[in-house]
Amino acid sequence: MTHTLAALPMFRELGKEGLRRLESVARQRRYPAGQVLCTEGDPADQLIVLLDGRVKAGRVSVDGREVVLSVDAAPVAFDKTTLLVEGTHRATLTALTPVEVAYLPSVAVLEVIATEPSVAARLMRTLAQTVRDLDERLTDAVVLDVSARVAKWLVRRGEGGRVQLHAGQAGLGAEIGATRVSVNRALRSFERRELIEIGDGEVTVKDAGALARIAKTTPPGSGTNSGQVDRKQVHGEQVHREKVHRSYE
Repeated sequence: MTHTLAALPMFRELGKEGLRRLESVARQRRYPAGQVLCTEGDPADQLIVLLDGRVKAGRVSVDGREVVLSVDAAPVAFDKTTLLVEGTHRATLTALTPVEVAYLPSVAVLEVIATEPSVAARLMRTLAQTVRDLDERLTDAVVLDVSARVAKWLVRRGEGGRVQLHAGQAGLGAEIGATRVSVNRALRSFERRELIEIGDGEVTVKDAGALARIAKTTPPGSGTNSGQVDRKQVHGEQVHREKVHRSYE
């Protein structure tokens, strides 16, 4: 489904004239899966709006590995912070599916923000929510073990039963600050307990209530099974969390 600019929360209360002004300067493009929309470090002088499809935001770690920061579905705008603070793209955006994108010049968006208080207010609320979400992710990384974080991730996305793993188990792990191996171990444990069913590129949630209880009650450091936690793995998880727990906006 292709969305319009009006579907974005920050433009939801913008009048028809304001929307027409933005649409008249928007550069709209369609790209196949695998297309890079922008590269980390490039100048960010445009607001990138995803109108259709899914995109992953990733960065390259110091050892050359790709770290997935998030997987986002339309409608969503990237690099909103650069509207307020000049800078570069903080991540590389890559299409996971065929996508439709609108590039809005930052100058045009700032003009709308300056003349439309509702847009400015919604932008502030959006950025505040981003900070709150980041705080929650950081807290989860400290107080929840991998099983609880995986359970929480599934519950949040499990409406309707099926959860797509668009970036695979590695992408899920990157989003919650865990390695692919530990994510796989948690998923297999849930499957053995018949809480989920693992499919090809997706997970079917069978008992959301049980997963919600795990997300709330699993004690820190308990691991994904009743055995002793491997120290090398724990060290790897801690290093991984430091690398990936950043919000991309």
